[in-house]
Amino acid sequence: MKKLLSLFLSLTTLVSCAQKESSGVLEFVDPFIGTDGIVHTFPGATTPFGMVQLSPDGGTKGWNWCSGYHASDSSIMGFSHTHLSGTGWSDLGDILVMPTVGDIQFTSGTKEDPDSGYRSRISHDADKEVATAGYYSVDLLDYGIKAELTATPRAGIHRYTFPKSDESNIIIDPTNKIFGSVSETYISILNNETVEGYCTSNGWGGKRTTYFTASFSKPFISHTIYTSEKESTKAIEAVAKDAKVALTFNTSEGEAIELKVAISMVDQEGARKNYAAEAADIDFKTAHNNAVASWNDKLSKYQFETDDIVKKRILYTGLYHTMIQPNLSQDVDGRYWAQGKILNADGFTNYSTFSLWDTFRAVHPLFSITEHEVTTDIVNSLVSRHKTGGTVPLWELCGHDNTCMISYPAAAVISEAIVKGIGGINAEEALEALVAASNHDYTSSSDGESGVEYYNRLGYVPAGIPASVSKTAENSYYDWCIAQIAKEVGDTARYDEYMERSLRFMNHFDKESGLLLPKDSLGNFVEVDLNSWKSLLPHYVSGNIWAYSYFYPHAVDVVIDAMGGADKFVEAMDKTISTPLNMKGEQHVDISGFFGQYGHGDEPGHQFAYLYSMAGAPEKSGLLTNMVADSLYKDIRNGMPNNDDCGQMSAWYIFSSMGFYPVSPASATYIIGAPRLDKAVINTDNGTQFTMIAHNLSDENRVVKSVTLNGKPLVKSQFTHEDIMKGGTLEFVMGK
Repeated sequence: MKKLLSLFLSLTTLVSCAQKESSGVLEFVDPFIGTDGIVHTFPGATTPFGMVQLSPDGGTKGWNWCSGYHASDSSIMGFSHTHLSGTGWSDLGDILVMPTVGDIQFTSGTKEDPDSGYRSRISHDADKEVATAGYYSVDLLDYGIKAELTATPRAGIHRYTFPKSDESNIIIDPTNKIFGSVSETYISILNNETVEGYCTSNGWGGKRTTYFTASFSKPFISHTIYTSEKESTKAIEAVAKDAKVALTFNTSEGEAIELKVAISMVDQEGARKNYAAEAADIDFKTAHNNAVASWNDKLSKYQFETDDIVKKRILYTGLYHTMIQPNLSQDVDGRYWAQGKILNADGFTNYSTFSLWDTFRAVHPLFSITEHEVTTDIVNSLVSRHKTGGTVPLWELCGHDNTCMISYPAAAVISEAIVKGIGGINAEEALEALVAASNHDYTSSSDGESGVEYYNRLGYVPAGIPASVSKTAENSYYDWCIAQIAKEVGDTARYDEYMERSLRFMNHFDKESGLLLPKDSLGNFVEVDLNSWKSLLPHYVSGNIWAYSYFYPHAVDVVIDAMGGADKFVEAMDKTISTPLNMKGEQHVDISGFFGQYGHGDEPGHQFAYLYSMAGAPEKSGLLTNMVADSLYKDIRNGMPNNDDCGQMSAWYIFSSMGFYPVSPASATYIIGAPRLDKAVINTDNGTQFTMIAHNLSDENRVVKSVTLNGKPLVKSQFTHEDIMKGGTLEFVMGK
């Protein structure tokens, strides 16, 4: 039975260092945004692109717990070191730590009965739970413990402030896993200050092992190693499916014990080296200051000026969420785990957690402006998978391609970097890797057969292959991206081949409806019921026919011509957003945030509003982007219509607030919408500043009347990446 403690530390003792040191842009970052609904973010501590995301786990199963945490939680089971942000499926939750007071328990207990295990009740009140960039704290109400978390890139740094007790415990439970399954764990007591171990598991990140080295700021007076077969206070190691350990301390009132946990996906030696490099000579305060400095350095590259504090919170929190991943996936000695083996990074830093199908659209375009070094490493990580005997991944987690979603979206990320002139990338090697990926037949874990063989033979993916229309449309864009790399390296034959492939989506174009419709293998259109999810789901990712009927970011002009001109195209778009949904059947969870038939919660539609500008109706782009942003984005825990998807939902809002968007990132152009800020300044990686100014902007004046770039009127509703990188000023005059 837990010892319920009513005596809490004084507020002066409990004031977090994060609250003391809040300044600048970080005061607008609220990691709680997205932790409710189905946004699936986590509130814990991490560093930009770090390996460690140290965060509380309230649950490890169920749709709401993809990040391990949900605002509906009234209790938590502890703090684990790896998490995914905003994804629609999950794994991780590696190496759980939980402080307790009283009798030791080795199971977490249940949400319904927290007293049945080491779980503790919590409160979401602002004085009992705090989250800022690089810091998280919560009062563990059942124990009278103040838990505080911060991180280095490869280590989680804990600080637990205990009451007076001779039964103060810290439990390390390697068996914790979000959605995944555990096959073996190991615990080893090296001395009365140091514990090591690992967990081998299988899940969305493949079969993998997470190793850890943990050290305490004071010696523990006793330890208990647990397996389901026995508990021992004398054993110094255990290997089992469920090996855990509890370390017990004597504590005085208000005494803080710090715990530093370094991890490795490679081996125990890797964890030790990571500990020596990042944790051995650091304390909690220093680690927290370093984390704050790293976030401040990243986020202050963007200066968003507006009197609307809500917009500032959404913007800076969104920017924060875009930089949680991809994740550093390499030990300090250069070794990393990928494709089921240990590899060595040669001339690059290895990253993983690639939600490419989502993030190519707007997250990576943000990186192309302010994160060149990271972008170079991301591209080289992706290309290296081909060089080491595999294929450029589709959705990679922990070095394992779980093939979630469709096609080969790495082509969009890699080609964008090359076309935009980001250095340190071998374009010839990238081209070979992507050509191989474009001809690689595989089975998607979420959407079945890839259909690549049919795509190459018929010129489209036929009905009968899951999400056939979506796959043809996505393949076509990625083929266009590959063609741009071929152009860069002077491979004319490849350029011509992939430009031809890039128009294959038109094989699905139905001139009468203006939609991309499924075809059978004989070339006949397959009838679908536009009012039935059941009818649409076999042919489109998430069943969203309207998103994919406008997904041709590289060939909008081709479809405008096919529809009979810009007026007809705009008329079709108007019909899409003005026609109410009247659907039968169960709606797919990813289809949300509807404006007529346009669902903003599904990423393939994120370019939709900007097609108005490309068709000569820029005022409609601005009106729709403002409507979407006003309706769907909030500075609350349930602040978005759907999963943030590693920052893509946030990145759309960031670009749209600045008044432009990368409809086709590899074209190195941006399409005009309408700004939502008085001013935005981007400090580019070229050392220049690009400034957006919106004159006369107000709730009444939200329509763009004119746009100039460096004092000259824009001839078209677009400008180039080069315009941003060489610095300049984009000015909007707004009106009613």
